[in-house]
Amino acid sequence: MATGERIWQFFTPLSRAWNRVLFLTWALFAVAMGFLAATSQRTGKRLWWVDAHGMHLFFTIALIYFSAVVVMGLAIKQSRFAMAVAVLCGIAHIVSASFDLSGITGSATAAFILAISTLAASLACSAGIGQRPGTTAQ
Repeated sequence: MATGERIWQFFTPLSRAWNRVLFLTWALFAVAMGFLAATSQRTGKRLWWVDAHGMHLFFTIALIYFSAVVVMGLAIKQSRFAMAVAVLCGIAHIVSASFDLSGITGSATAAFILAISTLAASLACSAGIGQRPGTTAQ
């Protein structure tokens, strides 16, 4: 299989079962980020997008949760772009978490591990690529 053919196959829809796995992965990511933000504020080891007064920066939180909602929406819709968007958002969250790793915050390590885990789970959903949408993996 040629490289161009492999990249093109990356934009094929996932099977219904793998779309559900992708949806669940990003739903759990959103929940975990909420718990991590609350914990980081309570412990005083804040993430870069949580300020000192417990008031969250609306724009950055909107971007963090918006990415999860977009991936979940594409997975429900069984869009051919769901996998590509999930990988791009996963990489963006890894980059976001790496900003905190340069500081002294302990919550950044958890955010970094959570982002890597979400990206790995999203990449695992590539097992559903190449199957007809609506079929389950054999």
